[in-house]
Amino acid sequence: MVILKSFTRSASLALALSLLPPSLAYSKQKLDQPALLSSDALKEVATINKYLPDYIVVDDNKRMIAQFPRFTDEQGLSMAVVKSDNTLVPYPNQQWNTINTQDPSNNFIGLAGMTLTPDGNLWVLDSGISKIGDTTNKKAAKIVKIDTKTDQVVKTYPIPENVILDKSALNGIAVYQNHIYLADRGTPAIVIYDLNTGKARRLLENSPSLYSRQAVIVNNKMIKPNSDKTSQFNVNQIAVSPDGRRLYYQAVSGPLYRIDTMYLKDATYSPAELNEAMMIWFKTPSSGGIVCGPDGTIYIDDIATNSIYRFTTGRILNKLITDERLKWPAHPYVDKNNQLYIPTIQLDQTQILNKQDHSTIEWPLKIYSLTPPPLQNK
Repeated sequence: MVILKSFTRSASLALALSLLPPSLAYSKQKLDQPALLSSDALKEVATINKYLPDYIVVDDNKRMIAQFPRFTDEQGLSMAVVKSDNTLVPYPNQQWNTINTQDPSNNFIGLAGMTLTPDGNLWVLDSGISKIGDTTNKKAAKIVKIDTKTDQVVKTYPIPENVILDKSALNGIAVYQNHIYLADRGTPAIVIYDLNTGKARRLLENSPSLYSRQAVIVNNKMIKPNSDKTSQFNVNQIAVSPDGRRLYYQAVSGPLYRIDTMYLKDATYSPAELNEAMMIWFKTPSSGGIVCGPDGTIYIDDIATNSIYRFTTGRILNKLITDERLKWPAHPYVDKNNQLYIPTIQLDQTQILNKQDHSTIEWPLKIYSLTPPPLQNK
């Protein structure tokens, strides 16, 4: 019976892969194509001083919520509502935005990702790292579920310590029903967390797909960190399809990979089988973030040429726009109406990357929106 099960599983995996188009891993569609939209389509919707809006979401009440990474051990905001006058209101409240390393259960320490699910719940990843270069405070590493309708924390889920290694740096979160997917860029792996059992597993450990193995290009120039912190370029972008069947992930340098979640959720699949199930989905440029829209379209923020691309479920690539205002576009967000929101963070101008002893960011940072044109072919 064991042999039969193994054969059936292997046959199922082989069949799934055989049904993919022959050119799946190496699409002939080129990145260098005319943009569908002119610069007029890019609308400034908010500005932010002092903080880097690495992630944003827009809830059903059209409130923009921004998340800010901690590059140093500053005591400022971790997350806030961006008001129409560009002022920031701590979210969900001031207490959560006050660092408390002694008892971090009700405080943000180092936010590193968030996603808004269709039911209005905001899922927030706290890496437990108070500044870049520090190790994870395992007592602080958690997932916080917030109901945006009431602005109340529904529940906090501590991340099991068995998936946090000495050099782990969790960042990026995707949620579908009872499963949460996290990226670990410090000791590369995909982490799957089962909300029903509270257990977590590390998958695809040390897979080449998780490393930033190519040059990172920003504004047509190659950049490297000031010191030996190349792990910050490893896998940090993760998204799940609307039906929960597929997980997309990539490092800053690209390319974009895809794996069916059925293989991740089934603990009986071996590391070798997982590596067979994983595939290059598209050779993306250096990217500040990805998002999967309600219709399954993937949007990619290109930091190499200040562009935004979309990649439809029918594997049609479109360049939506190229604009010099998109200075290191970060993790984008798509609302229920397929309106796209793009924060910019000028990460290459921070002290960490600009090879100077101070930041050269041009404040304020801008957040933009655009309306993608209708899909011509899915």
